[in-house]
Amino acid sequence: MTKEKKQEFTLRISQANRSQLVVIIYEIIHAYMDEAVECNGNGDWNGFRESVRKAQSFINELMEALDFKYPISVELMRLYLYMNRTLIRAVTKKDPEELKGAFIVLEKLKTGFQGITAQDSSAPVMKNTQQVYAGLTYGRQSLNETCQYSGTRYC
Repeated sequence: MTKEKKQEFTLRISQANRSQLVVIIYEIIHAYMDEAVECNGNGDWNGFRESVRKAQSFINELMEALDFKYPISVELMRLYLYMNRTLIRAVTKKDPEELKGAFIVLEKLKTGFQGITAQDSSAPVMKNTQQVYAGLTYGRQSLNETCQYSGTRYC
C-alpha cells in the first residue's frame, strides 16, 4: 500500500465514529487484497503472501472486536472466518482466483455497514484529534492541494 493511501486511511480513522471505522477497515482489507492480486500478476509471490497476511490481520481485528451479547456477532464471525479461510486457501494454492469469494463477502458487508453509517450520528471514536480541512486550488499548470489544521497541539 502506498504511503499516500496509508495517510488517507489514517486521516479518515482519526475522524471516524464506530460504524465508519468498520467501513474503513473493510476498505483497508480490500486494498490489501487488491495489492495481493497485483503482486501475483507481477510474479511477486512474497508480496502476494505479505499482502494477504496484512488483510488477514485486519480480519482478525474485526473478529476480536465482536461483542457476542448481540446475535449478529455470531453471523459476522462466520463471515469473517469464511473470508479468513478463503485467504488461507489463496496462499496455499498460490491462486489469487481463490480471493473472489472473500471479495464478494467483503463488498456486501461494506455496503451494509455504509447503510448503518448513514444513520449513525455518534461522535468520533478518537478524542483530541486535529480537525483537518483540505482543498484544491488551480495553479497555472497544475492542481495544488492545501491542508489546514485547526487548533494547536503541544508536545
